[in-house]
Formats: sequence, C-alpha cells, structure tokens
Amino acid sequence: MTFTRLKTFLLVVCAVLALRYPGYVNCANNKKGPQQAAPLEPEAVIEEVNAKQLEKLLADKDYVAVFWYARSCVTCDKVLAELEKIDDDTDSFGVDFVKINDKRLAKQYGIKNFPALTYFREKEPIIYDGDLMDEEGVLDFLTSLEAMDLPDRIEEVNAKILQKIIEDTDFVAVLFCPDHETCPPRVMDKQQCRKCAKALQELENIDDEADQLGIGFVKIHDEALADEYNLGNLPALVYYRHQTPIIYEGELQREEDVLEWLVQNKSTGDEDDVIEDVTSKTLSTLISNIDNLVVLFYDHGNDDSMTVLEELEQIDDDCDKHGIQFVKIDDVKAAADYGIESVPAIVYFEKEIPNVYDGDLMDEEQILKWLLGQLERDEIEDVTDEMLDTMIKEGRVIAVLFYDNNDKKSQKVLEELENIDDECDALGITFVKIDSPEEAVEYGINKVPKLIYFEKGIPTIYEGNLEDEEKLLKWLTDQTSSDQIEDITDEMLDLIIEKMSHVAVLFYDKDQKKSQKILSELENIDDECDQNDIAFVKIDDDKEAKEWGIDEIPSIVLFERGIPHIYEGDLMKEDELLGWLVHQKRYSEIPEVTDEMKDKLIENTEHLAVVFYDKDDKQDMRILNELENIDDELEKEGIVIVRIDNAAEAKEYGLDHLPALIYFENKIPALYEGDLMNEDEVLEWLLVQKKTATIEEVTDEILENLISEHEYVVVFFTGPCEPGETCDHTLNALESIDDELDEAGIIFVTTEDTGVAKKYNVKTYPRLVFFRNREPLHFTGDLDDEDEVLAWITDDETLEIPGKIEEVNVKMLDKILAENDHVVVFFYAEGDKKAQKILNELENIDDECEEKDIDFVKTSDDDIVKEYDLPGLPALAFYRHKFRTIYTGDLMKEEEILEWVIDLHESTADVIESVDRKTLQVLINDVEHLAVFFYDDECDSCSDILEELENIDDDTDKHGIQFVKSNDVKLAHEIGIFAFPALVYYETGVPIMYDGNIASNQNVFSWILEQKADQSIQLINRDKLFDYIGTKDFLAVVFYKEDDPDSPRVLRHIELIDDEAAEYGIYIVKMHDKLMAKKYGYRNPPGLTYFRKGKYINYDGDIDDEEEILDWLTSPANMEMTDHIEQVNRKMFEKIRKNSDYVAVIFYSDECKQCPRVLAEVEHIDDEADKAGIDFVKIDDKQMAKEYGVFALPAIVFFKPTSKEPVIYAGDLYEEEQILTWLITQKDPSGDVIEDLEGERLVQLIEESGSIAVYFWNKTKCDICNSKAVRKARLKKEREQHQQEGSAASAAAAFGSEADPSEAAAGGADGRPAAASSAGEAIAASGAAVAPDTTSGKQEDDADGCEQCTKVLEELENIDDDCDKHGITFVKTRDFSVADGYGVHEYPALVYFEGGIPNVFEGELSEEEEVLQWLITQKTEDRIELITRQMLETMVEETQYLAVYFYKINCNICDQILEGLELIDDECDVFGIHMVKIQDPQLAKRYSIKTFPALVYFRNGNPLLFEGDLQNEQSVLEWLIDDDNRELADEIEEVNERMLDRLMAESTLLVVFFYDDDCAECEEILEELEEIDGEADMFGIDFVKIASIEAAKTYEIVNIPSLVYFRKQVPVLYDGDLHQHDKVIAWLTSQDVFEIKNEIEEVNRKMLDKLLEENEFLSVFFYEHNQPDSIAALEKLENIDSETDNLDITFVKMADSRYAKKWGVTKLPAMVYFRRRFPSIYRGDLLSEDEVLEWLRKNRFRQPELNIFMYALIALAVAFVIYTAFLLQCFKPAPPPPVQHPKQS
Repeated sequence: MTFTRLKTFLLVVCAVLALRYPGYVNCANNKKGPQQAAPLEPEAVIEEVNAKQLEKLLADKDYVAVFWYARSCVTCDKVLAELEKIDDDTDSFGVDFVKINDKRLAKQYGIKNFPALTYFREKEPIIYDGDLMDEEGVLDFLTSLEAMDLPDRIEEVNAKILQKIIEDTDFVAVLFCPDHETCPPRVMDKQQCRKCAKALQELENIDDEADQLGIGFVKIHDEALADEYNLGNLPALVYYRHQTPIIYEGELQREEDVLEWLVQNKSTGDEDDVIEDVTSKTLSTLISNIDNLVVLFYDHGNDDSMTVLEELEQIDDDCDKHGIQFVKIDDVKAAADYGIESVPAIVYFEKEIPNVYDGDLMDEEQILKWLLGQLERDEIEDVTDEMLDTMIKEGRVIAVLFYDNNDKKSQKVLEELENIDDECDALGITFVKIDSPEEAVEYGINKVPKLIYFEKGIPTIYEGNLEDEEKLLKWLTDQTSSDQIEDITDEMLDLIIEKMSHVAVLFYDKDQKKSQKILSELENIDDECDQNDIAFVKIDDDKEAKEWGIDEIPSIVLFERGIPHIYEGDLMKEDELLGWLVHQKRYSEIPEVTDEMKDKLIENTEHLAVVFYDKDDKQDMRILNELENIDDELEKEGIVIVRIDNAAEAKEYGLDHLPALIYFENKIPALYEGDLMNEDEVLEWLLVQKKTATIEEVTDEILENLISEHEYVVVFFTGPCEPGETCDHTLNALESIDDELDEAGIIFVTTEDTGVAKKYNVKTYPRLVFFRNREPLHFTGDLDDEDEVLAWITDDETLEIPGKIEEVNVKMLDKILAENDHVVVFFYAEGDKKAQKILNELENIDDECEEKDIDFVKTSDDDIVKEYDLPGLPALAFYRHKFRTIYTGDLMKEEEILEWVIDLHESTADVIESVDRKTLQVLINDVEHLAVFFYDDECDSCSDILEELENIDDDTDKHGIQFVKSNDVKLAHEIGIFAFPALVYYETGVPIMYDGNIASNQNVFSWILEQKADQSIQLINRDKLFDYIGTKDFLAVVFYKEDDPDSPRVLRHIELIDDEAAEYGIYIVKMHDKLMAKKYGYRNPPGLTYFRKGKYINYDGDIDDEEEILDWLTSPANMEMTDHIEQVNRKMFEKIRKNSDYVAVIFYSDECKQCPRVLAEVEHIDDEADKAGIDFVKIDDKQMAKEYGVFALPAIVFFKPTSKEPVIYAGDLYEEEQILTWLITQKDPSGDVIEDLEGERLVQLIEESGSIAVYFWNKTKCDICNSKAVRKARLKKEREQHQQEGSAASAAAAFGSEADPSEAAAGGADGRPAAASSAGEAIAASGAAVAPDTTSGKQEDDADGCEQCTKVLEELENIDDDCDKHGITFVKTRDFSVADGYGVHEYPALVYFEGGIPNVFEGELSEEEEVLQWLITQKTEDRIELITRQMLETMVEETQYLAVYFYKINCNICDQILEGLELIDDECDVFGIHMVKIQDPQLAKRYSIKTFPALVYFRNGNPLLFEGDLQNEQSVLEWLIDDDNRELADEIEEVNERMLDRLMAESTLLVVFFYDDDCAECEEILEELEEIDGEADMFGIDFVKIASIEAAKTYEIVNIPSLVYFRKQVPVLYDGDLHQHDKVIAWLTSQDVFEIKNEIEEVNRKMLDKLLEENEFLSVFFYEHNQPDSIAALEKLENIDSETDNLDITFVKMADSRYAKKWGVTKLPAMVYFRRRFPSIYRGDLLSEDEVLEWLRKNRFRQPELNIFMYALIALAVAFVIYTAFLLQCFKPAPPPPVQHPKQS
C-alpha cells in the first residue's frame, strides 16, 4: 500500500515537471503512454515571393538575396535544399533571403539561366557567378565586403557583419557614427550629427581608391560598440590591420590625409618584412596618391627577379623611414604600359612623375642611395615612351626634352636645364626627359636634343638655343600665359588627329606675308576654340598640305573625328571662321574633301559614302542640299558621307556623269544607280548596303582594283542591261546567294562596263567569271539556277589553288567543317616565321590528304585561340564529323603528321565523343537530336556512369540521336547545371534536362526516345480553327511557316508546356495558314495568339522561352474576361491563389437548381469586387468544395493571405449587396482604415495636399512582433506547446487524470503568454538590444507592446470618415526619417499640414472627438500654425518670408495678441509671408528675445525683431509688407512665387534673376549682380532673385540662369554677359530698355538726372497720385507719347512735388520741357493734347534767327534802360541856391 502511494506521488511529480519542462523529463510508464518526442526546431525555409512582394521588399530592405528558379529546372530543387541551410545565417547578418519563379522579371535583371542568385544591396543588383551548391561559399559571398561594395558609397554594416569582415579581411577602415536614434537621417540638429555627415561625405570620395588599395571601408551606427572600444566622441575612424585596431587622430574631413594615413599604416607593423604586392589598378591609385613611390616590376617565375627581390627586402624599412613607399608588381602588361621591356626593373615615382633606375639591381645599398638622392635633389625625371603617352593623354602641361644619353651636347643641355626644373614646377609644368629615337621620330624630331611643350595634348616645338636656360624659361612662361596657335610637325598632326575629336589646322607659310597677316587675326579666336573643345594648331609643311590635297596656302581644315572639313570662307574674318568651326562641331554637314583626303578615308573608314559632284552645276548643289537631310541618320548608323568636286578623280572610278554616289565598305566600292534627288531612297540603299550583303555595282576601273587586291572575286558581266531584261532577272536571282558568298569570304560584284570583260575574253553577255588570285575561271552552267552557281563557286575544285593549302577565314572554316566529314586545320598567327616554316612542310602532304578526301586548310584570323579554344599557336587539328582532335607532336615532321591524320581518318569511334565548347555550340545549333552528358573531373561516379552510357551510344546513333560528352563546367553553369553528372537532351536546340536515374542506361535510353517521339500539338486547318474558337474557352494557336528552319525549334519549345497548359484548361494547336496568321496580326510568323472565349490577344514575349509562354497563358490577368466571373479549374485556382491576396470563390454545380440564379446575382458585384481588390471566380468541383468544408451548393468562400483556412459566407445568397459588403469586410475588418504611407510618397503628399493630418507612430515593436525571427520563434513555441499538450495527455493517461490541457497552453514557466515568450526569445536570438539578465522582463514588455502598439490608432480610425467629409486627408506613418525631418521625436504624435505648413496637436490623442474638433478648426478657421524647433529650422532655411510668433504657456497677453495676429494671417498669405507660432524659450534666446510675446521676421533666413506694438495687428501687417523691412542691405532679395506676383503687380520697374540651386555659375553671377543692387534701387528698380523652375516656366523663361527686366509686367530678356555687372546696370538704365511704347514712363530723381545728361530734349510731366486733374491730364498726354518719340523728345512722368519745385513748378499737374537741360514751363491747357504737342514741336524746332531776335530785344531793353538813366541824369533840374545866413544878408 505504501509502495503504491509512493509510486502515485512520483508519477504526479513527473507529470508536473513534464508540463513545466517538456523535453527535459522522461517519465516512467512509457509502455502506457506515447513516446516522448524531442523538441522540433522550426525548419529554415526561404520565403516565396511574387513580383509585387519582391518590389516592396527591395524598397524596404537594404540587403536582399533573391534565388531565381524555374519549373523545368531539375537542379533548382537540389540547389534550394542547400541554400535553405544558410537561411537563418543570412537573417542574422541582416540579409533577407527569398525565392521567386518569374522568368519575365528575371530577364529584366539579366537572368537568362536558372537557377541563379542575385544580391541586391540598396536596390543595386549583383549576380553571383560561383557554385550555388556550395552554400558556405554563397554565405561568404552574401556577407563579404566585396558583395556589399557599392561604387562611391561607404557601406553600412551591423555589429555581426563587421566582426565577420574584420576576421575575413586583412585591412578594413571603419567609421563609427552615432546611433540612428541619436542622429536620424536628414536631421542635423546636433553637432556630432553634422560632423558625422560631413566626414562621411568627404570619405565617400576616397572609398574607391581604398578599395583599389585592398582596404575595405565601412560605416557602423553603434554607440555601444564604440564605447567598448573607448572611442570617445563620434565620429571616429578605426583601421583594422590584421584585426588589430588603430585609431585615426587627424581631421576626418580631410580625405586626402586619411587616405595617405591608411596607405602608410597598411604595411607598417607587419611581422613579415616584405614588399607589398599590388595589382595594376592598385598601382595606378598609389601613383596618383603617393608623393614618393618605388615600384619593382618583376616576374615571380624568373630567378633574377626573385634574387633582386630578396636583396630589396633589406631596404624596405629604410625606405619607410624616409617616407618612400615600396611596392612590387608581377604583371607583364602593367610593365609594358610603363615602357618596361625587361624585368626586373625599378621605377621611382615622385608626384606621379616616373624615373627609371638604370644601375645594378643586385646592389641594394646603391639603390637606396639612388632613391635618397632622388628624394633630396631636383632632377629632370627620365620617362619611357609609354609613360610619356600616358602623361600627354591625361592633358597635363609637360615640357619634354628628347635627348641622347651618349651625346655630349645632350648632356650639356641637360646640365643647364636642371637649373630651371624648380621654376617649371612653380609654373605648373612637369619637366621630363626621354632617350628614345623612335618616340622622337613620331613627333617629327630627327635631331636631338630637342624640347617640346605639351598643353592639353597639343605639342609646340622650342626653336631656340637649349643651352640658354633663361630664354627657355621665359619661353615656357610665355607658353603658359600666351594665346598663340601652336606650331606642329606632320607627325604631330597625325597623332593629334588620331587622339582628338575636333582639331582645326591652319596650313600656312611662315615666310608669306598673307599667312602672317591671317595668323595674327586667328590668334584672337584661339581661346574661343579652346572653350568649345576645338584644338587649334598650325603647320608650315608644304608636303603635308599636299598629302591632304591642299594647294592654296594658307588654308583651314577642321578634322572632326578624323573626317576633314575644308573652310572655304575669308580667313581674314576670324569671327566668321569661329562661327563656322562651332557650327561644324554642333551640326553635322557633308564635308568637302580633296582626292588625297578621300584616299585616306577609304583606307581608314569601314563604311564610307562619297558624293562626286560639280559645284558649278546648280542641279548638283540641289542634290547635295537634299542629301544633307540624311547626314544625321547616316552618322547614327556609322556611315561617313563626304563630297568631292574633282572630275578627274571621278573618271578614275569610271564616272562619266555627275553627280554620282559610291559606297565603300572595307574598301570595296558599290555604285548607286538610283535617283540622288530622292534622299529617302538613297538612305535606304546605303542602309541596305551596310546591313545586308548585296551584289555591288562597279565600273571597270573599280573592278580592276578589286581583282588586283583581293583573292576571291566573282564578277557578273551583264553588258548593257535594262530593267526587265533577262540579265536583270538573272542578277536578281543571284542576289540570293550573295550572303553565302560573303560568309565564305568571296566578293561578288556586277558591272555593265565591257572594257575588263573584253580583256578577259568575255564575248557574250551575261557571263559569270570567278577570279582566284587574279586568274579567271568562266562559269559554263545555267546562270538562272542560282543553286548551281553557288555550288560551283564554293566547290572545293573551284576554290582549290593547285599546290597550296587554302587560306580561309573563320566563316569559310565554319562552312567547311559543317559540310565536310574530315578536315585538317592549321591555326597560326600571321607574320609568325615559325608558322611559315611549318606551312612549307605541310604543303608536302596536302595532296596525300586530298587523295583520302581530307580537306586541308589554314587560317590566321584574329581571336582564333579564344574562338576555337586552342592551347596556343601554331596548332594543328583534325576534325572528324565536327569532332576535334589536336595534334601534340612535332609540327615540323610532316610524315608523322600524315600518318596521324590517316590513322584518325580510318579509325572508328566506339565511345561517346568528347567535345569542346565551340564544337558543342555548333552541334546544338546544327544537330536536330543531340544528347549531352555533362561531367566534372572531380566527380567520382562520373566515369562509371559514362561507362554504362557507352553501351547505348550505338543505339542512339541508329535512332538519329547524336551522343556526346563535355566536361566544360562553365558552360554547364551557364545553362543551370550545378550538380554532376547531368544529361541534357537537345531537340532543334531546345534543352530538356533528365531528372531520372542517370546510372541506368536503359532508363536514359527510353527517356531519350520518348523525348524524340513526343509530338503532341495538333495541326489544324481553317475550319477547325473557327470551330475551336467557338467551342474552347481557352485556345492558344501557334502560327508558323512550314519552310522556316526555325519553326521546328519554336514548336518544340511549346510542346514542352502542352500537357501542363492542358491542366489549366488551355488547348494548344498549331497552324501554317499564312492568311490566317496575317488576319491575327502576324505578317511574318512564328507567333502565338491566345483566344479567351472568342476574344484574342497576341503574345509579345520571347517565343523561345516556354516557361514565359506558360506564365503568360495562365496569368489571371490574361485569362480574365470582363463582365463575367471566370470559371476556373483546380490548377487555375492554385495559380490565382498564389498571385492574388484576396480571392472569392463561388462553388456550384450543373446539377444544382439554385446555382444559376445565385450566379446571376453574383455577376452584378463582380466589377465592384475587382475594384476592391478581390478576384472573383467560380469552380464546378464538388470534391474541391468538400476539401474546404463546403457540403451544400452553391456556396461562397473567401480566401485571404493572413489565414490558412478560408471563410464561408453564411448569409443570403440572393442579396448581392450584402455579399459585397461581407466580402469587403472580410478583406478589411477594420473598415475604412487610415492609409499607411512612407518615404517620398508621404513627403510628396504633404507638399501637394491642401489639408492633411499625419499620425506618426512607433514602428519598432510592431516590426519585431511581425519579424521573420519572431515568426520562427512562434512556430517553435507552438510546437513546444503541442509537445506539452502531448506530455500532459501522456501523464493524464498514465494517472487516469482529467487535467485540463489548456492550462499547459496558457503560458510558460513565468506564466506569460506563449507569443510573448517567443517574441522575447526571438529578440534575444536575433541580437536585439536586450541584456541577457533582463530577458524575461523585456520579453513581457515586448509582448505588451505588440498588443498596445495600435491602441491610439484604433481610436483615430473612428474619425477617418469624418475627416474625409471635411476634406482632410488622414494618413499614418511609421517612417522615423520623415518624422525627424519635422522635429517629431516623441511618439505617437499628430501633425496637421495645410499648404505644407505643419501644426502640432497638443491634446490627448486617445480622445478622438477632441482630435476631430481640433482638425476641423484648423481646416475651417485660418489659424497660425504651431511648430517645433526642428520645423522652424527647416522653414527658416526653405521659406523666403517667415514671421514667427514666440510665446509662452499660461500667458494671457500672449493669447490676446495671438487672436489679433490671427486676423492678419490671410493678408500675410497673400503677400507670400508665412506666419507660425512656437513655444520654445531656449530658442527665443538665440534671437535676443528676453520678454514674451515677440515677433521675428525672417527674410531669406535673416531675422528682424519687431519692436512696435504687437497689440496693433494692422501696424504689424504694414511692418511686415514694408519694402524697407523686406529688402536686405547689399543683397538681392530671394522671393517666392507669391511675393513675385505681388511685386509684379506693385512695381513698375522690376528686375528678376531666375536661377537654379544646382547651377554652378549662378553663385558667381549673383556676386556680380550684388554689386549693382544698391545702384538699381537708386534708379527706382526693384532687384530680386528666385530659384523656381515653375516660376521661370510661367514667364516663358527657357534658359537658366536668366535676367529679365519687367517694366509694368512687360518682360525684356537680357542677352549679354551676366558676369559683367557694369554692362548690366548700363542696360537696365538705358533709354532703349527703359522706354515702353505708347506709355509715358515713370522716373525717380536719379533716373531723371541720368536722362537729362543723356538727352537733348526731354519733357517731364509732374503730377500727384490720386489727384483728378493729374489723372485726366495724364490720360490726354498718353495720346501724344508716340508723336513726341517721332520728335525725338523723351517724355516721362514724375510724382515728386518737392523735386518739381526745384524747376519752378508750384502747382501740379505741370509740364516742363528741357532743352539741353534748360527748362521751359508749359502755361497752357494740359487737357488739350494738341496744344501741348504743338508747343513741344515749336520748342523742339526753334530756329537760330529767333534766338538772335530775342537777344536783340534784350539788347534794346538794356539800351532803353541806360538811355533813360542818361536822360534823367542830364536833365536833372538845378538845385535851389542855398539860403543865405541872416548875418550874410
């Protein structure tokens, strides 16, 4: 009893432990319960995606690996199984791995063979070309630095990838930046963020150079990792050299210093003291970036090189100490590029200038001494010819001394010139020397020493005394500053024409006065030619001029890409010449050439058309004008056309009548006999000549040249032949064999001339003659039988030249190999002396081979080694039935070769033939039935399998199937074979891969025969087609031509998908009825037409890709019929289910009575369902319905992607509206959800939408909940729960317990939900930022976050419809970058945008009614927007005029003033002024705001504090719109479009500078224009600028930058030089620009003073604004404005009463006439314009006599005054006598 109780107790404990810790406790009593299973790990599965999902994935993820596969690909499953193993690993490295079956999309990314792997790095694809079966190699590729590398971009990595890169890469530079949370993208509000962005921008410039030097460069945003390395302030640069970190202490923004530091630290500190090995690309980078570099060119397989290398290793450290970098390179080509002919060799580069060491390479001490000497002393460096060519090509300024090291004079000159080396450096001239007679001759130098100066590749020879270094230095200085046209030699001219696209050459005589005079004129346009990229040179060489056919000196020839254009104008008119040069460069015209030029062009140009004409003949000139119309088209097609006026030259070609056109292709001429006036016909003929092989029409003269220059020429002598005659019909028939003859390297021409015919004894016409090595052979067969003619010409007996092995080209060789069973081919290089000796020996066995019916040929074409996969040259190969065997013996022993050839010829092959790549490609194209066994030399089982397959080789031969083998792994990979061995069957070139047991030869043989016998597509006639169109729902018709050799291949492709198409209910047939093909749109079959219930569409894809065809046929979009619910079968439904997210299915049956009525009802909602994104189909399949739980028909079932099980409709099937509502609800249970937007779409919507509310919410937690890692963890947890339930059931069974299994499913050990646990585990597993000791709590938080992350959003969903009703767009976003851009850092947040202006909601977001009311208020009332600091900084930068109201919370006066400012918000908008408000006391301090509220006005970012009364809103408005406040001192104001419109309306004189922010020269122009801004203001001219393409378009401004002067909104465009501000201001204030016709111009004082200075006669109307008299007078005077212009009187008006008083005007309005500044005031009636005009006319035309009369009157008046005074004085009465004194009396 005790034992029983103990046992029971133990079992209970065991059960409890099993529930709590499944998998760790093994309970007893296993006999009664089921076996305890081990915990199952979730299977790693690469997710399947479709095209849309892939597009979204690439947009969302930075790193995506895409596995492309196809249905017919046998190895795809094997490869996929291997790649599944690394899926979890790629996840951990942040690489999303997906698979897709979409051939059309694959082709867009360059995928042609399957399987394939593409790696997308920030949407940039790279195709993996390694072994896909090697999953570790794939993982290494996906996580390697090379795969992540993007051009000119430093790649971002995470901590795990960084660790792997550091372990795998020897040299890695890592830029540590702050976390994305600290420094979000586009947000630069922190110093370290700005510093990091700037450093990154600079370091991007050296990323490519670092890559070339073998130094990886990445960045990481991980502050925690930076703290581990104790890096301090970020950004920081750490250099990992062999995993050892070195911290950069310098300035990160100086990228050159960083690169130099990386290079210096690359080799220092290495344990092995070795000279670093570099590649050619790396060497080029080092030379460009290292001032002092030593390079050892060596050969690893050369003993001398290795000995020298050992010696030099001893001085490597010494070089490092002196700052000299030492590297070595084993690259013959690189050595040759630098002119190194033998290795080892040492070259020292100092600032890119090379100097070759010519001492003892075995003496390292001497080398070190030489290097240090080079470092310390200034010496002219020695260069090779290749180095010199490179330096000239780079366009550097170089002085080159050509000298002879053994010449005493050269040595003396060199000593003198060493003295000016430093001065040349200061002038920016690189001074080098070269001892190379061959290079000197190339530049026309026959005697050394000689100095040539190169600038932009153009050479100039120094003619002075080289021993006088002072004069030479002065000459060099003059060259750098002078604008003289460079003098060159004939050799230099040839080099320049070859290397430069546009060269103008003056042929002159320096002793000729005319030449000297013209030269002085042309010097004036040298700079302009340089600006237009036209090199201008001169040459004094009569012989060179004659070579180009130039008889008259001086002359100008422009060479355009080697094509000469002769200038025929006046050379003294340099402006006309410059215009001609620029015109020729920009516009293509037919150039005039001389006969010598024509000969050179024929020699060097592949496709050349020459027009022979007479320039004195008007008809010829008209024809030339017509042909000018096709010049551009010919240039695009690569055909050069020239003209020549030379009758003698025309006669050499047998041209008796001009004009005439001859086309030369590879020097072979063809005469055009059509109408030259019809340019379209000429163009068509020339294109036909270029693109197709035609029989060329030639003259006798041309024919004789062809026969003498070419080995094989066939001539059809027609004699005089008119259209329609027998000869013409015969010629047309022979055109059909011209292509075949071209392929065989035989020229075919025809001629009507009889001179040559008579010479070769041709007496009757037409006649065909074959010239072989100038020996004629007459054809005696039937000329009307072109096949007989072709057979005769290409017959071996005809082609054979007795006693010689025939030389053939590649085309002829391919033809011979295809037509002959046994061929011996000797491959050799032309000019090889050894090959010629071998050929002489082989000639001895040619006849013996012919006796055995073995063809013996030779070929020396280019690229034959690569084309025929040869081990080298010379080589001898024997081809038997196209299979090749290469001779490995001594090629000089012809007897042994003959014996070898005969043995191979007589032997029989009883094995599967091995083929090379070239032969296999020929077999695939030529053999109808071909089986290919692909194997790998490393394959262990391949030899045994091959042995088995040898047994069926003969059997396949009997059935007409050729069996071959190939070990070309690369070729196998190209067709998607990665696992060996493999068998592919080709039928008409279409491959089918065998997927059975390849070791069973009988199975293989049966499968091959089955494939050969498979002919499944029905051939139909016209009647059957119409019958099928009417009866078949889905019918695919292949139209083809019976006689087309490509038709079998096309049909074979489609036969491969015939059975699978039938599963979809698609019936495929074929038809060769040309009329029916034409009816359905195929004039030139093959083509595929798809009939869907009678309606057809044509296939436009690749008809050779059967999988693409099947995808197209079965695409739901193509199978769908409008206005009908499509009936589909099971297979179609599976396809639709895969491609569609939401599918509604109505299951029905023909036996169901209700079904027709229900179907009729449902048809009414088909279109609405489509609009809602729901595909609607119907299925007649009871069994399938039962599988989805449908047991009664009809029934509607809804499938959605988020649920495995479908939902069955349980409502009324006769209520279609109810059904539609149910479907839409199932698709989106939340109803009208708020749209989710991100990135550019969201930003664009904010900018374009009038009213939009944006809800910013946190994405991270929800992303974690839905991440792939969490999904896998959930799957794992679910399985564990199932195991727990199983364990509980086992325990219950053991105890007979009734324990509730749901308790086990409730949670884990901590009582948390299973989903929360799994999420936490996944987060920890995926390397999320969760500390190990806090995992449990963090998981629980994350679980809560998953449940709560959309809580507020659900509330806001309720007001979405209400927002729509009020015209407010409501969207949500989880895009941190957009949020950060608007200063939103705390989530969730709601921001309302109106016209792009943000306003932040400050209330409770969970109260949706409050949110709605706030939004409606913002929409209906004009409110001043509330913004954040980040928003303000953005708006200050982007908004021209911004008024910012700073206020505080709980400030009563602030609220009162705000209400007042709200009243002027609309007026501010009208004037283009944005008004916003902000609560940010700290930010206010930045603008010296001490008290609140305050108003700051930003004008183009410049702040101005309002100091008036903020409570008076009208005064605020006047202050804001006042021009004095708007304008900035010494700066042209930036305006927006609204402000520009306002200025247009208000300003009579307005200058607008239209520019673009990306314009390079605009900044310079603006600086110039700023100089005259103040002066323009003085003249009353408003000057503004605007960077708006839309505004420019509004005012029809085409070119940017542009300066436009608006006078009363009438624009005038300035067409002068905007860089000259004095000319601009002169133009603005000039009378021509100032005047407006039929209108009296308004002026200010400054302008009036200027007009008085410039005009003799000026009439000024002084008036007052808004005065009735002034307005009435002005209207009358406007009528005589044009008459005053005719009188040469400038008429202006001025509203300045104070200034009027200066001229005596006291009452306005008034008019004053100025005659030479002398004023006259009009006293008459201003309302009588005729009187005013008459008064002005009299004043204008007053005669000198009137002036004399006036002076006479004045004189008389003066005389009268004097006379009167005289009379008064003379007749003055005598004064009375004085009264006597009484005493006197």
